[in-house]
Amino acid sequence: MALNLRTTCFWDVDLSKLDREKDKFFIISRVLEYGTMEDVVNLLSEYASTEIAQVVRKSRIIGRATANFWGLILNIPRSEIVRCLEPADYHHKR
Repeated sequence: MALNLRTTCFWDVDLSKLDREKDKFFIISRVLEYGTMEDVVNLLSEYASTEIAQVVRKSRIIGRATANFWGLILNIPRSEIVRCLEPADYHHKR
């Protein structure tokens, strides 16, 4: 099944060039952060909840509120949601 992506989540990329597998981290991150309920339903029909949970755990694209929300929905302990919950200046201190 082809991905049903809308330009509202992918305003800066050519949708025809996105690959379901190669770009899944990017696709999942964008839909979780910017998508509508319809977009999320489409996402859930294309990707397993375990794949989505991995993105929530590691993405720096999604914001704190999005990560916390999806962490609750997917039963991910807050301690496992590390990338987006790091302090804003953490990346500059490395």
